[in-house]
Amino acid sequence: MKLRIVTSFLLIVLLCGCKQNKTVISGAIEHSNSSYLLLMQIFPDEVVTVDTVLLLNGNFSHRIKSEQVGVYLLRFSDDVFLSFIANKGDKLVFSGDADNLLESYNIQGNEETKLLIENNRKLDQVYKETETLSKEFIKHTNNGNLDSIRIIDSLYAVLFEQHRVYLTNFIRSNPDKLASLMAFYQTLGRNAFFSIKEDRNLLEEIYPALVKKYPNSVYANDLKEKLEIE
Repeated sequence: MKLRIVTSFLLIVLLCGCKQNKTVISGAIEHSNSSYLLLMQIFPDEVVTVDTVLLLNGNFSHRIKSEQVGVYLLRFSDDVFLSFIANKGDKLVFSGDADNLLESYNIQGNEETKLLIENNRKLDQVYKETETLSKEFIKHTNNGNLDSIRIIDSLYAVLFEQHRVYLTNFIRSNPDKLASLMAFYQTLGRNAFFSIKEDRNLLEEIYPALVKKYPNSVYANDLKEKLEIE
């Protein structure tokens, strides 16, 4: 009888532990006409679709099958993706309005996701400013106004360098964050803010802390390979 009680108790503990280790994402998206979302994971060298998340009246709840930290995307449409970081046991809650999702969305439940959102919104602001410059560039190119073109080129370079400085400070202030590694790989269109060859020292600064926090993650292992650390 005692054996049965002990066995039952252990089974309950194990089941509770499994539930606690599940990564859960849920949320409510207003004015959404979609019936499903695509869950994708960003790996070091590729983006893979891992599952389909069903939407019912804009609401969803889904468990991510993973035993380690991951960087993910929820695809709402061909050009609207929400990125987030989730670790085993996290419970992330999404909210937003589909009519203006990129500016209205919020994700709670993971501190690194908050940092990722902060960086993404900073980059979005740079995009908006460069789009304005691009329109002016085209206009002055058509008019053959070389002086204005040079000024626009200079303004673009200033915006680019300002964001690069922002990212550098962010990475150095958060050396153990996966969000910092994602910040290193940010791009403005086809232009990367950093390169592994020229900015290796920045990655070497964060590597020890990042590997200590996420020792067995695909991201830490990839960084080790890229830096050729034994």
